Amino acid sequence: MRSMVKEWSEKNDMERWKAVSELRTIGRPAVEYLVINLWDSDKRVRMAAVDALGAIGDQRAYDHLVKMLDDPDHDVRFASVIALGKLGDMRAVEPLSRACHDPNCYVRTIAAETLEKFRLQIS
Repeated sequence: MRSMVKEWSEKNDMERWKAVSELRTIGRPAVEYLVINLWDSDKRVRMAAVDALGAIGDQRAYDHLVKMLDDPDHDVRFASVIALGKLGDMRAVEPLSRACHDPNCYVRTIAAETLEKFRLQIS
């Protein structure tokens, strides 16, 4: 897998996006490679990595997804809220509460909806 990832890192943005999107099909073994792509310069690659980590549901992604709530791009922050919701880790309540004050209204809305789902799970 390392040689595959090295090859992908030499590709253009669109090819990297496709490659990262395909990593989700590998599942848990791809988590560390997806985490590396959270810091890509292209927001589509970052979003694909966030989305894949949420879909895989591995708890190793939790801290990294929380950090992505501070990404400069609101689409990445939005995807991070959704991914944290998919993980279902109750530690996310505090970071999601902060996301309810995000400058972007869509991020705020999805953060509030995700928190409500967490509250319903507790009840």
